[in-house]
Amino acid sequence: MKLSVHVVDCANGVAATDVGVLLRAHADGGWRDVSSGTTGPDGLLALWKGSPIEPGVYQLLFDLDRYYAILGTISFYPRVIVEFRVSDPDADLHLPLITTSNSYTAFRSDS
Repeated sequence: MKLSVHVVDCANGVAATDVGVLLRAHADGGWRDVSSGTTGPDGLLALWKGSPIEPGVYQLLFDLDRYYAILGTISFYPRVIVEFRVSDPDADLHLPLITTSNSYTAFRSDS
């Protein structure tokens, strides 16, 4: 199983480098941190590799404030939280985030 993200800055036409990403699992009525990291020069980050991930509800928290501060811009969305469900613990998941300082779109991709 692999879970990865790809953050693209659509307004500037570049991969979003140095975006902090936190993966959290829903547990006991709250959220438990599972993994975290920062996107590389290609905007990619692998958050989970190897063993199956437990089925359930998860969140990805993207720190856009930090990214846009580096560019000298204030983002309307300081953080983006994307909730998603894992049904197949062995499936590879790739979850891109397309962003501008005033908008975002998240989706599941097969590659």
